[in-house]
Amino acid sequence: MRRDMDLVRQLLLKLEGIEKGPHDVLLIGGNSEEVAVDGRTSDEIYFHLTKIEEAGFLERVGGGAMTAVTFRALSWKGQEFLDTIRDDSIWKKTKEKAGSASFDILAAVAKAVIKDRIKSLTGLDIG
Repeated sequence: MRRDMDLVRQLLLKLEGIEKGPHDVLLIGGNSEEVAVDGRTSDEIYFHLTKIEEAGFLERVGGGAMTAVTFRALSWKGQEFLDTIRDDSIWKKTKEKAGSASFDILAAVAKAVIKDRIKSLTGLDIG
């Protein structure tokens, strides 16, 4: 299965929005309603959840299960990545410039897009 960065972004936004206590741990699988995405299969969702976990975007809690990832919160790295690509217009421009690149390249391109936007709005070059 190929990685789909649009789905990764959607899942990160959904994971961030899950209402739970700071110490609660959930098992999130491809069939979990908290991460359901229209038009996506449970296999696609589970595959991308495991990629999100492999990238270090989730706080590690235990070993998980064969069909679910353990979720307590997004890690600092996950929050940083999501904050970089959260804005729809930034995400659109990032995808236009970087295509389906790696997490690190997408984050770097998104940061460049944000810097360009800040410069155009304020005249400040934060290069």
